Order: sequence, then structure tokens, then C-alpha cells
Amino acid sequence: MLAAGPPLLERVLGHGPNDPFPYAVGPDLRPVGPLARVPDVNNYVEGLPPEETTVFVLGADGPLGRDLFLRLLAGGLVSLQVALGATLLALLLGVVVGSVAAWWGGWVDGVLSRLTEFVMAFPFILVMIAIGSRSDAFLDPYTVGGLLAPGALSLVVIIGAFTWFYPARIVRAQVLGLRRREFVEASRMVGARDWRILRTGVLPHLLPTLVAYGTLMLAANILLEAGISFLGVGIEAPTPSWGNLLAANWGSLLSVVPQPPQPTPPLPTIAPCAAIFATVLAFNLVGEGLREAADARGTR
Repeated sequence: MLAAGPPLLERVLGHGPNDPFPYAVGPDLRPVGPLARVPDVNNYVEGLPPEETTVFVLGADGPLGRDLFLRLLAGGLVSLQVALGATLLALLLGVVVGSVAAWWGGWVDGVLSRLTEFVMAFPFILVMIAIGSRSDAFLDPYTVGGLLAPGALSLVVIIGAFTWFYPARIVRAQVLGLRRREFVEASRMVGARDWRILRTGVLPHLLPTLVAYGTLMLAANILLEAGISFLGVGIEAPTPSWGNLLAANWGSLLSVVPQPPQPTPPLPTIAPCAAIFATVLAFNLVGEGLREAADARGTR
């Protein structure tokens, strides 16, 4: 829905999530409400009478008069891109660090365990604010061939680089119990190397746990991205995300929006909050179900 919805709806409605509509905002800068028919901005720009109209399903998002529904879908896609990319990166780093620490033990385990504890205690939100306050963040222009939104890669790298410690601790505990199992000893007897045993024998046993925990991390990273963007140091406008949709009407840490005399309508605030709540709840329920299923298989 989030991947295919915005392009299809852009064709149906005739406008995109970043297109401004002057007639979607009243004289008091109050945006139109749900199911409003708004004069087409293209005729307005050309100086022609605005005869054609378009439908705003959830109304406009604010003083710029952009389609709230399309921005909500596009923002959800951006938020999921960041959360999924950061989760995959964190799981990859966690699997490597945790499995290496548990398999080789000794000073390797000591060094990697201290590194994990350091990352756990590191205030990476301050790093996000420091990087986000700069206009020349080196990863922001890269979109991986248009797959990611501008600025998403920076969030993926930073969130993933500072959230791998829980997967690492989980993997370490699992590998410590698996490395003395009979199938590991049998693999060694036939001459299999350590990396091959880890890749083909040990890691498949970790997949159910990693998948279950990955869904929970995905939900947490959606909240993390929304919070960072709400602070004004994540995804920057005009690219929508659920976090900066909230900041558009209420301001952020770096840019406070003065409120007009006319009260802001509640829907531009309620809609992103409801989308975040529903998505995070869904991933948490899926993760809890997968965890219970994995525990049930492990007890049989």
C-alpha cells in the first residue's frame, strides 16, 4: 500500500504530495478539511480561471495547501525505508559482533563486549542533533539510485550503527549455547572451518529469534525516526515523513513555528499520530507472535 499507493493516487488525483495549492488555504491560513474540492493549481499558476478541481481526501496539511493524504502515505513510505534499513543494518552488525565474540571467546569476547557496552551507553541522539543541524551532511544527497528519500541514508547508517548492541547480546548468548552442540562437533570432525560452521550450522538456528526481534526493532525504529524528524534533525521538508508532518504545524527543536491566531485544525496532527500508532502496534503484535512461535518450537 505504502509502496504502490502514492504513485497510483498521484495519477488518479492529478497531483503529488509536494504540490502546493493556494486555494486549499483560507484567508486566515486555515487549511481545508476532508473531501474538499480544491481548484487546480496549474490553472492558477498559468493565470487562467481555476475551472478544474481536485479532491483532497483528508484535506490540506497546512499553510502551503498540500494534500495531507498523499503526504501521509509518502511519509509512511519514507519512515518505513529508514526503519527497515536501520533494522537490517543493526541486525547484520549484531550478528557479526555477537557470533564472533561468542565463538572465539577470550580476549576477542572481552574487547567486543566492552565495545558493545560503550555503544549502549553512548548518547547517539546528540550525534543525530549535531549531524542534522549541519546543511552539508555527506550522506544526505545519496538516494541509492532513487530507492531512498534524500536524507534517509544518513538516518539508516546512524540508527543502525548505534542500535546493534541488543541483537549482538542476543546472538552472543545463543551462540554460546550452540557452539558445544553435537552438530558443531560433527562438523569439526569432518574438517569444516569455523566460518562455514557459523554460516551453515549455527546461524540458521538464530533466524527465528532474529526475525522476531527484528520486527520489534522495526517498530522501535519507526518511533525513533519520527522523533528525530520531529526534532528537526531527520528527514527535511519538502520530503515528507511522519515525524516532520507533525513538526510542520508545531515546529521543532531547531525551528519553532509561530502559531496563527486561528487554531490549527486537529487532523494534520491526529493523522500522523494514528498512522504511527497503528503501524507500531501491528509490528509489535507480529513480533510478539513470532517470538511465542519460536519459543514454542524451542521447547519441543
